[in-house]
Amino acid sequence: MKNTRIIILCGGRGKRLGNITKQIPKPLVKLGNKPILDHKLEYYNSQNFSDFIFCLGYKAEILIRHLKRLGINGQFSDTGENTGMLKRIYCVRESFSDQVIISYGDTYAEIDFKDLIDKHVKSKAKLTLVAASIENPFGLIEWDKTNKVIGFKEKPILNHYIGYAVMDSNIFECIPNVMIDLPDGQGIVKTIHYLINMGLVNAYMFDGLQLTVNTNEELEYANNEIGKYYTYRESNEE
Repeated sequence: MKNTRIIILCGGRGKRLGNITKQIPKPLVKLGNKPILDHKLEYYNSQNFSDFIFCLGYKAEILIRHLKRLGINGQFSDTGENTGMLKRIYCVRESFSDQVIISYGDTYAEIDFKDLIDKHVKSKAKLTLVAASIENPFGLIEWDKTNKVIGFKEKPILNHYIGYAVMDSNIFECIPNVMIDLPDGQGIVKTIHYLINMGLVNAYMFDGLQLTVNTNEELEYANNEIGKYYTYRESNEE
């Protein structure tokens, strides 16, 4: 388990955060008193995972300087600002064997990674997606071609992908090459659909602390939650 590598995708521009990411890459946006990336690395280390591949793009040099100041000796792969997420992973495919953990640089979740990998291996899937449940605050309506309502669900529980996954090293042997060069996250989305049709995608349900910072609203929420969480945890440790 100690040899399992973690790929952290840090190449996106983070445009939805506006002025904040004009100066710094999104993984360096602060939650509390330190960047979300620092929170992630500390948690990985607490679970004895310390072998990282950083897939870089936007403001890569700033991230590299920050990581070197932290004493992180991970592998850096800078494929440019316009590379899609799947291509970033493809470019480092020879750097990992067996399974690799995939993590978005703008998400934080306290997952039991040993359990995640164990269940991925037992599933014999090529890809395991980490999912969490969320209650939709609205009633959802379905209707047919004549506008007759055929379904109504009041505040349904939905399961959403939280930006963590486990991927087998030979996954690129299973998908068409045309998917690899698709922009942004299109390649990953098409790969998921393709592998689902082959019965090769597993789900791992997670109900612990998980935060993301795609937008200013999410950043505000994440700052509030991480503050409450650490206050609660410190009070229990005393």
